[in-house]
Amino acid sequence: MTDSAADAAREARIARRVAERRVALMLQYSRRLPAVYVGYIVVAVLAGWQGRSPWPWVWLACSGAVMVYRTALARAIEKKSADEKIAALPRLVNGFTLNGLVTAPIVPIAFTAPDTITPLLVGIGLVAGCAVGAASVAGSQRAFMGFCTLTFLLMAIGWSWRGDTMGIALGIGIVAMYLVLFGSVRDHGRNLEEVMRLVEHNAELSESVKQERDRAHAASEAKTRFFAAASHDLRQPLHALSINATTLDILAQRTSDPLIKEVSRGIGSALRQSSSLLDGLLDISRLDAHSIQAKLAAQDIGAILRAAHDEYAALAAQQGLYLRLDLPDEPLWGWTDGDQLMRIVGNLLSNAVKFTTSGGVTLMARKQPSGHVLLRVSDTGPGIPPAEREHVFEEFYQIGNPSRDRAQGLGLGLAIVRRTAALLQIELSLSGEPGRGATFELRIPGTDAPQAEPPLAAARSFDDTRLAVLLVDDEVEVLAALSTYLHQLGWAVKGVAGGEQAEQALRQGFRPDVMVVDFRLKGETGVEVIERLRRHNPGLPAVIVTGETAPARFREFSDVAAKVLHKPLDGEKLAQTLRDVVLELDAPLPDAGAVQPHGTPA
Repeated sequence: MTDSAADAAREARIARRVAERRVALMLQYSRRLPAVYVGYIVVAVLAGWQGRSPWPWVWLACSGAVMVYRTALARAIEKKSADEKIAALPRLVNGFTLNGLVTAPIVPIAFTAPDTITPLLVGIGLVAGCAVGAASVAGSQRAFMGFCTLTFLLMAIGWSWRGDTMGIALGIGIVAMYLVLFGSVRDHGRNLEEVMRLVEHNAELSESVKQERDRAHAASEAKTRFFAAASHDLRQPLHALSINATTLDILAQRTSDPLIKEVSRGIGSALRQSSSLLDGLLDISRLDAHSIQAKLAAQDIGAILRAAHDEYAALAAQQGLYLRLDLPDEPLWGWTDGDQLMRIVGNLLSNAVKFTTSGGVTLMARKQPSGHVLLRVSDTGPGIPPAEREHVFEEFYQIGNPSRDRAQGLGLGLAIVRRTAALLQIELSLSGEPGRGATFELRIPGTDAPQAEPPLAAARSFDDTRLAVLLVDDEVEVLAALSTYLHQLGWAVKGVAGGEQAEQALRQGFRPDVMVVDFRLKGETGVEVIERLRRHNPGLPAVIVTGETAPARFREFSDVAAKVLHKPLDGEKLAQTLRDVVLELDAPLPDAGAVQPHGTPA
């Protein structure tokens, strides 16, 4: 569309808005016409004061007929559509003109009275009526002229015809009043047009904002789909390699050949780095999809921080850094999700160790007077400039990594921290000066200590336990790798390619403790296979292994599987997960009571 065409379209929209508003104001005035008619009655009484009957009453009857017509017209127009209302605007304007033509004849009737009081009082009433009419024409000069011009003209002529000084002065005054009212109507019309221009401008801005919002939403959804697709496609070829690498590590431990041990270590390190990068994509995708549910409970924040310290102390020592833990003697109870808080602290510690070259990192927690638990991770690294503090929480944003060194990750750690903190309703803040380190503070809702410690799971050792595992995967390489690894552990394994073969294995007497099912199978899904096998063994626990990271899948998986593992998957994680799943079957139910955070109703 050319600029001239766009301007013409815009002017047409403004004209339509003006017409819509003018119709609305005229219809609003039309609802008051019965009250206005009272003024006509008063004028008729004044005109008939000197015995001018029957003409004032004839005039009153004609005026009443016009009032009835205009009222009926307005009610009919109110029921019409917006386009029909605009089309009826000329009829509303003509109603004002008709009203003016019927009103004007009372002037000569009143001015033929022998006294001066009658035309004076009638004139006052008519001027007042015209002033009200000027406010009701919604800035339409045509409607005002049709309604008032003839009446004012006859009054001016009438007073001038009387010939005395007062009459001429009143005639001039009537003309001046008409011009003032006409100017007011003209200004009202201009103001109405300016207001509608402003409304149109705001509408254009609103539409522009809406389009930008829609584009941003579409871009966000495209980003999430890309994360899911890229993560799935990258995980598939790494999955079998990861299982084989774990098997290689077992074999390397059984040999004295240093070359095999070094190769095994190198492969394992590369795979762990690749898995960490892909897990970052998965975490962002799940958080954006709101598929992670916070499992809030009373948590000993100190215990979580001690576990985080133990996990990252060796890494800090390798970098020549200290990792200090500063905790009070008494427990710090907070209302949060322990696993998710551990992820937040782990990301912050990993970042701090990664970017600090000398000195170290301090992990501190204290109880605040407000009841919150203040958790602080501070380092002696390069710090974050104030202008960068908001950007560091964005995906893929990294300071001082223009070459995209993958050893520094993808730049997702702090984005995950912010999203997870929001999920747990934890206040997150960042402070520090360039060259003097950075400090991240978390304010966690506090709570009272639980009444009793939750019961421990049944003591069952898996050190010498050999589980029976049913594997369902249509990828030959993956199935062989999984089977080989679990056989190396001494477990009983039955590997099949689909649901029909799995059913056949159960009918032939194989009694698994747990089943491991790939989600994407030929002709069916892992969810369908699980439901199919549970018709034979309703209590059989299931673990889904998948490269699928589409947000819509997360809740579907949790409905049927005890655990969901994402590719690539190393053998140790798989084995530990299978142990945990079977262990949960023996765990007694916890007590019904639960401790609530301060201020939270039970």
